[in-house]
Amino acid sequence: MANIKSQKKRIRQDAKKNLRNKSIKTELKSSLKSLYDENDKIIPENKAIVIKELDKAFTDGIISKNYRDRNKSRISKL
Repeated sequence: MANIKSQKKRIRQDAKKNLRNKSIKTELKSSLKSLYDENDKIIPENKAIVIKELDKAFTDGIISKNYRDRNKSRISKL
């Protein structure tokens, strides 16, 4: 356990950020799966939503540039 006050604060901040980032990543993965219906057909209305979520997660620093670009490329190929 940390002894310095700033270290204790940093630990608290990191825990909050970790929880927030984890929920956003989980939501992003769920939306990537929602791109397909039961018969593995593409749902075109969800394409724009998923791309927007990928961009938002990247700008927030939650996912890397390569992860975003790779998924956007796969979605646009469909």
